Amino acid sequence: SDKYLNERIHPALPYTKAEIVWSVRNEFAETVEDILSRRTRALLLDANAAIEAAPEVASLMAKELGRDQDWVAEQLISFRNIAAVYLPLQY
Repeated sequence: SDKYLNERIHPALPYTKAEIVWSVRNEFAETVEDILSRRTRALLLDANAAIEAAPEVASLMAKELGRDQDWVAEQLISFRNIAAVYLPLQY
């Protein structure tokens, strides 16, 4: 429903589910990293929130792109590896 798409992908990020769907349909976004790093800049704004939002983003994208759960799993592994570089150092 439209109300579902108006929900944010994460409470700490200003982006909605509708923006994710729009990016896939109209900007030909094909990876979670593309959405969360380039299209929305979420990874730069809040790496932890982007990592937490990644499963929802991957699910939305999979539905739009006709991809399966293996694709979702691969996307999450790939994104987490990239996102780890953006996390604060642990001392």
